[in-house]
Amino acid sequence: MDKPFKTIEEQVELLEARGVATDDDTPEVLLREGYYSVVNGYKAPFIDKEKSESAKDDRYLPGTSFADIYALFMFDRELRMLFFKYFAIAEEALKTTSAYCFSEAHIGEKEPYLDASSYDTSPNQIGLLLSDFNTALGRNSHRKPKRKLYLEHYSKNHDEVPIWVLMKYLTLGQAFKFYCFQPESIRNEIAKAFSSLYANDHEKPIRISPRRLRLAYDHIKDFRNICAHDERFYCAKASPSRDIAVTDVVNDMQLVLSKNTYVELLAQYAAMLLKLSNSLGPDVLKKVLKEMKVESIYSAFSVNE
Repeated sequence: MDKPFKTIEEQVELLEARGVATDDDTPEVLLREGYYSVVNGYKAPFIDKEKSESAKDDRYLPGTSFADIYALFMFDRELRMLFFKYFAIAEEALKTTSAYCFSEAHIGEKEPYLDASSYDTSPNQIGLLLSDFNTALGRNSHRKPKRKLYLEHYSKNHDEVPIWVLMKYLTLGQAFKFYCFQPESIRNEIAKAFSSLYANDHEKPIRISPRRLRLAYDHIKDFRNICAHDERFYCAKASPSRDIAVTDVVNDMQLVLSKNTYVELLAQYAAMLLKLSNSLGPDVLKKVLKEMKVESIYSAFSVNE
């Protein structure tokens, strides 16, 4: 077997043989968290590439300890938890504002979100989204929805389910498609609404274009899903070209969060970076920050007025 089972004692011995200093806490951490999750997941900045190529397996930079690797693991876990909280706030804003502008454009129409003519996209694309909507409403004979009391309440007690109610059920990915499939006029109104919200909080207003909002929406969606699936976050890359990093999505969040909420996020984020800088050596820290596109720790405090 290429990857035979190893006892905790054998895992500790393997780490030490490869140049990692262990301590009394290492066995418990390996048992609770797992070698694969901690070591395989976060070893990259600590690897000595030349020695590894020569040895044909992992070799670590001089001075590397298991505590260092675990510190990066814990930093990433806390980073995911932090951002997941604020992604939830951003998700609510994106869904609510999109639903509001759509509803304002379709006053007096009954469930216009189920009408393909309300959208500007191909029949195949909108067909899939409308199928998801009908599934949520319990009107798709081929798929059963997850039971949601608020949808059942509206279905039983009202003659329609408004889009702002349905939005609670939709994933952020489905809500993103809903935004992208809107006619240009409605996407403009949604972007204008966020520009107005931004102007209310900042001394220097900016114009948020529909395209810029779409990119922010897309990045927030992707990084939110990374958090939800408990994947590595600090070095994650999103977008088709895989060039969007943590710093990019931080900038995106400023467009959709209130200034006070954004400042809260930045303060906690910067504090975590400062804590990490006290746990890792400068060379390893430099690699980690480069993956995150953080030019310097203090740049994480930057807020537009």
